[in-house]
Amino acid sequence: MKLSIAVLFLAIGVAFCAHAEGSISIDPIPTVRNVSSGLNRSLVALRARVRLDAKYCMENAEGMESIGTYTAAFRKTIDTKKIIVIEVSGSMMCDGVHPSSYRYGIAFERFSGERLNLNAIYNIAISRDHHLFLRSELAESAKTSYRRENSSNQSCLANSDWEQAVTNYPITFSPEGNGSISLYYAIPDVSAACFPVLHLERSAVAHYRDAAQAARFDLP
Repeated sequence: MKLSIAVLFLAIGVAFCAHAEGSISIDPIPTVRNVSSGLNRSLVALRARVRLDAKYCMENAEGMESIGTYTAAFRKTIDTKKIIVIEVSGSMMCDGVHPSSYRYGIAFERFSGERLNLNAIYNIAISRDHHLFLRSELAESAKTSYRRENSSNQSCLANSDWEQAVTNYPITFSPEGNGSISLYYAIPDVSAACFPVLHLERSAVAHYRDAAQAARFDLP
């Protein structure tokens, strides 16, 4: 059943509130046209999880007698007849001293609203301990992106540990409309500034991509 997008997202608009001198700002989910009831439930639940994380952050800040802040945003990277891919990002201060941030990609089937395993289509990662890690064959492509992203920040290039990090830290990812892949690393906060979104070029991914499955979901 198709529902009115205006009605569906009325309850998940921009949230901004004060919380014991701290603040929470969570953007709305991007507009999705002809959204099914199943997909709507999944998108509402996604934003609710972010809102709950923000609540825990504020409670932690209060317990440490400090001011907490939490901001989050959602970006639609893929919107086809079969699938929606959302990039979720956030930054927070939950103890008044140490800032932290996150960014990840999540895909849903449009009709059912069920999570879709993008790695079953693109096969760019190996699964270990319930996490995905970039396959070693794509390490050089990721390193090229890392060098490009940090070309003006030599401190991020000075320590060679980052070369192992591209395959040793968990990832999520999102396809982009041009066929490239955006990589989101779950990296310790101390190193996060050196790991913005990295990119795998379409040509690097082509060998691993399941073309039949990609066509089934209208994916690049």
